[in-house]
Amino acid sequence: MSTAIYGIGNILFGDDGVGPAVVRHLASRPLPPGVVLEDLGTPSLDLPTYVAGHDTVIFIDAVASDASPGTIRVFSRDEIVAAAPGIRISPHELSINDALIVLDFAGTAPRDVVLVGVVPETVDGRIGLSPAVAEAVPRVAEAVMALATPREAPRDRG
Repeated sequence: MSTAIYGIGNILFGDDGVGPAVVRHLASRPLPPGVVLEDLGTPSLDLPTYVAGHDTVIFIDAVASDASPGTIRVFSRDEIVAAAPGIRISPHELSINDALIVLDFAGTAPRDVVLVGVVPETVDGRIGLSPAVAEAVPRVAEAVMALATPREAPRDRG
C-alpha cells in the first residue's frame, strides 16, 4: 500500500505556505513504510502525475473558512469533489478536484484522498506564517500522521 503526503502552497504568500511548513516539520520524523512525503509548492497541470497510482493521498493546504486562523479542517474525497470549481486566472491552474476528475477518468485515481486544511490569517505577499498558523503546524502534522499510519484490521473474536 502506498501513501503520499503532499504539502501544497506558496511560501511567498504568508499562511498559504502552511502545506510546505508541515512537510518540513514532518521531514524530521520517521515515516511509516510506503509513505512518500513531498512539498509540491503550487502544482498545476502536473498534479495528476503526483497523485496517480497511490492508494492514499493526503494533501495539506490553506483553506478558506470563517473559522479562526489556525483551525484545522479535514475534508474527505467526497467533500473535495463536491466543491464547485473556482474561477481560474490561468489555464495552468489545476485544483485537487480537477486532478481527481482526470484520474477517475483514466482509472488511476487513489482510493482514499484527504485534504487537511488550515484556516489562514493572511495570504498577503510576505514570507512566513502568522503566529496562529505557525502554532498549528505541529497539530496538523499529528493529524496527518494519524491519517497516514496504517491501522490494524479488527481481529475476529470468534
